[in-house]
Amino acid sequence: MTTLSTLRAGPDPRTVRRAVRVVAALALLVIVYAAASSMIESSGGRPLDTTSAAPGGTRALAALIRERGVEVAPTNDPAEAASGPGTAGGTIVVAYPERATPEALNRLGAAVGRGTDVVLLEPDTAVLATLHLPVTTTGGVPPAAPAPACRLPEAVTAQAATLGGGTGLRITRPGASGVTACYPVRSTPTLVVVDLPGPTRAGAQPGRLVLVGSADFMTNKHLDEQGNAALAIGLLSRHRVLSWAIPQPGGSDSVAAQRGLGDLLPDRVLLACLQLAIATVVLALWRGRRMGPPVSEQLAVVVRAAETVEGRGRLYAAAQARELAAAVLRAGLRARLAKRLRLPTQTRSAEPDPTALVASVAGRTGRSPVEIGSLLYGSDMTGQTPTNGLMIPVDGATTEDHKLVELADQLDTVDRQVTLG
Repeated sequence: MTTLSTLRAGPDPRTVRRAVRVVAALALLVIVYAAASSMIESSGGRPLDTTSAAPGGTRALAALIRERGVEVAPTNDPAEAASGPGTAGGTIVVAYPERATPEALNRLGAAVGRGTDVVLLEPDTAVLATLHLPVTTTGGVPPAAPAPACRLPEAVTAQAATLGGGTGLRITRPGASGVTACYPVRSTPTLVVVDLPGPTRAGAQPGRLVLVGSADFMTNKHLDEQGNAALAIGLLSRHRVLSWAIPQPGGSDSVAAQRGLGDLLPDRVLLACLQLAIATVVLALWRGRRMGPPVSEQLAVVVRAAETVEGRGRLYAAAQARELAAAVLRAGLRARLAKRLRLPTQTRSAEPDPTALVASVAGRTGRSPVEIGSLLYGSDMTGQTPTNGLMIPVDGATTEDHKLVELADQLDTVDRQVTLG
């Protein structure tokens, strides 16, 4: 007796549970990382923080500057530092300038015109574009301790400094007045000073904007190397007041929040994606190569015909493809009968002539041509898959399954009758 079985559609429950566990583990890692980062920042261990004694902090630099009579005032608001009392003729350092708002950056630019020195540590392209400077970034540069290669007094005094390993800077308008490029690494400057014209107080020094590609030379870890301390002190102690601003991350109106996902990715990520794409194409060409037409090969193992039929039937059952299953049963029987009755097949469809096949089978079995045609072709004598291949009203899955079993039995009966007749 022929039976039909069904398979459960969708992913296996074990696969679903495994995926849920992986997602939960990743979510837990993200939460732990966020909590750890928050604890580190709240404990005063933030990088470039003037109160942090960690290797990435700047507590040692702040102490050296205070010894020279300069007041160091930490703050989290660059706009407040740019517009506060005593800013004219002072110095403002902004770490992570991409966290600042465009309004705060514009205030910093205006403060430079009033005689204030503004030092931006590791600015990105968006920050430089907001300030409308003739400078842009060129991506990362290798670690190095280059010579100044410029006439900036602070750089001439300090000589070599470890400014490599950060972001390179490029002058977009070569020969622009008031722009000094220093410390080139492979011909790429890593420190640029821009003098912005503006009114200054009588006897006061004009303000300037200092762009630093890498702030490592200011940190506790590297301050005692090369001429790092001399360069940092020279840049930050020109005035009696130093405001050190570290904007809080996550501001919805910051420059970083206005950038797209592509702007947030490092330059090397795009290059790595391109390399992976090329490698994938090469791998596909290698694995998918074809030196000639397909050839038949012996199976590595012996597969019983019953297993093949059962596996194919399970696929049809899982897809609920009853019409296609009925069409396959009919097509298989037509091919066997045409071979057994030695009927020629048509060139285009590789099918026997329907009229000749029905007449021959009707003559061998003693049945009417109408009945044989209905069994072998359903409602269509062209050999194509009929609209309702079972020729039954669709009353539900159970009715269709029984009709499909009945059709298979009838086709087997015709096959036996032709064989024995």
